[in-house]
Amino acid sequence: MPNNPILTYGRLYHKLRELGFEESSVELDGKRGRVFEHPSVAASRIVLPERAPNDPVEPLYQSLVLVTLRSRGLLPETDPLLT
Repeated sequence: MPNNPILTYGRLYHKLRELGFEESSVELDGKRGRVFEHPSVAASRIVLPERAPNDPVEPLYQSLVLVTLRSRGLLPETDPLLT
């Protein structure tokens, strides 16, 4: 097993749903994306590009998700998205 597992969009979408986020689709300027929002946590909206489940998550989006989750008290300081 690799030391640094790759986070895929499928795993990320699944983790967000496990944390209680509701998911919807959006299209903006011809580009499709997914919006995740926690119904009981203010300012928790996360907008991600729509990608295939096996596509690796770009570092920018991984950081965006982690900052949002941590700042809203939904995650500890460790990186549970990779577990």
